[in-house]
Amino acid sequence: MKHNILYSFRRCPYAIRARWALLNTNQVVELREVELKKKPIELIKISKKATVPVLKTSLNKVIDESLEIMIWSIKRSNMHALFGDKNNAISKEILSLIEINDNTFKYHLDRFKYASRFNIEESETHRSEAMKILLSLNKRLQVFSNEGKSLFLVDAKESLADWAIWPFVRQFRIADIKKFDQNNEIQCLRCWLNYFFTHEKYPIVMKKNEPWSKKNEPLLFG
Repeated sequence: MKHNILYSFRRCPYAIRARWALLNTNQVVELREVELKKKPIELIKISKKATVPVLKTSLNKVIDESLEIMIWSIKRSNMHALFGDKNNAISKEILSLIEINDNTFKYHLDRFKYASRFNIEESETHRSEAMKILLSLNKRLQVFSNEGKSLFLVDAKESLADWAIWPFVRQFRIADIKKFDQNNEIQCLRCWLNYFFTHEKYPIVMKKNEPWSKKNEPLLFG
């Protein structure tokens, strides 16, 4: 049987969100953990970027953008509510939040978390800019919390935005766990992130696997 193949890296937030979507939409893939310093030739052949995640479908279609992998998996499972139930305003809101995360937040996150690779003297500035975005997310969640609704980012319903953003907030937390966990300004956001941390599928998504080799038996995920 020919499987969909996902090239992944455990700690990469883009790969995490791809795996999260695949698992939560019941899509089965052969998971190939990539050693970033020694990328397999099979990955390089199918993707010029050769950056994880990359999905090669059973029909030989190659998808090398994490968000596109998520959308592919959601459409295959007919879980269209995650896009906003055909409500254009909600759909635009979801995509807008993801765009801010993937561009602005990720920019500042990298320069804060990996300050030694950039300009360490500006790390606190980038942390502050990233926090502004987290505070805006917390404010959204607070509104829904005060109304007694579910704690999700858009219209109090779990959506593609939640799935796409939480791995990056996780990365921010890792940079200074104590400071994040004691920050009451983002209490709702901490509760929101904890939803994913305590989810029954979180240990599956974050399970450590050996780097893939052709010699190994296929590792099925999903």
